[in-house]
Amino acid sequence: MTAVARFSFLCLAICLGAALPAVAQEAAEWERSKAKNIDYANLVTSKGDLFGFFCRKVKNIHVGGIVVKMPYFRTMIRDEQTYSLNIVIDGGRDAVTLKAKDVDLWFEADDLNEQLLLGRLFDAIKASRRLEFAISSIRWRASYEFDGADQALDGLMDQCL
Repeated sequence: MTAVARFSFLCLAICLGAALPAVAQEAAEWERSKAKNIDYANLVTSKGDLFGFFCRKVKNIHVGGIVVKMPYFRTMIRDEQTYSLNIVIDGGRDAVTLKAKDVDLWFEADDLNEQLLLGRLFDAIKASRRLEFAISSIRWRASYEFDGADQALDGLMDQCL
């Protein structure tokens, strides 16, 4: 192989490698709604991936939380097990322990530490345009770009945090 051919092949490989992370990012939209005694806002993708915040009223107490629903989880997670979700927002990293219920993962902020964590994540996502997630125990990663989080999340957690 000539030097020119090797150089061309190397340039092509570098270009393809640089393009792959952009392809892996999924465009997503925030949707806000209410059902019975639950207010929620979900980041939804075209593949059916969902990451959302909710505030629900239970026995005159408001509880906030996070839900993660991914079609990929149907064969990967086991009911009632806990999973550590790593969340990267604008370079800052946090971890939330979620519990599997059916094929969804749930987190409810039941104590002050969990409420502080939820509030910090909520504020960071509200000001962001990109999220990265990972659950290392099932070797899952996802990255989403979005607009409009500030409008969709505005006032959602006023009674929960």
